[in-house]
Amino acid sequence: MPKRIKAYQAFVEDLSKRLQQAGKISQEELSHLIDTTQKYMQAASDLTKDEWQMIANYVRRDLSDWQDDNRRAFEGSPGMRLLSDSIWHWLAKMSDTTRVEWHELLGDLQHQGVYQQGELVGLGTVECTECGTKRAVWHPELLAACDNCGGTQFYRLPPSAEPMQE
Repeated sequence: MPKRIKAYQAFVEDLSKRLQQAGKISQEELSHLIDTTQKYMQAASDLTKDEWQMIANYVRRDLSDWQDDNRRAFEGSPGMRLLSDSIWHWLAKMSDTTRVEWHELLGDLQHQGVYQQGELVGLGTVECTECGTKRAVWHPELLAACDNCGGTQFYRLPPSAEPMQE
């Protein structure tokens, strides 16, 4: 195994130990730990300062990539979607439904009352034209196919037409 790969692995192992000892740390403290690990590993090795700097930069890059991947996974998680939907639900309940209905009326007229899968629909209840399944819409969203039958056409019922299911 090449010397730099072994050095990278040793760097990560040493940094992992330091992180476990430190517990929860800030981004600035992590950067300081990486610098400390670099100096420690550099002192005990035959690699040059530039090589250790390159390894430290690789570790920073890899940690940043891992953090970005985690953030994307969290943003798309069911828990985050539930939180977002709850906030939209709360805002919809607080809004003046009469004003919302007037705003949505123009969209209903343009669609002649029928929305297709993939089109943007606003606050209200959408009803599948094929099976009659109803689903509350708490914020503007692109329509997906009906969960029940796979239908692609929907009526949008305004919030005042019937109570929206929570």
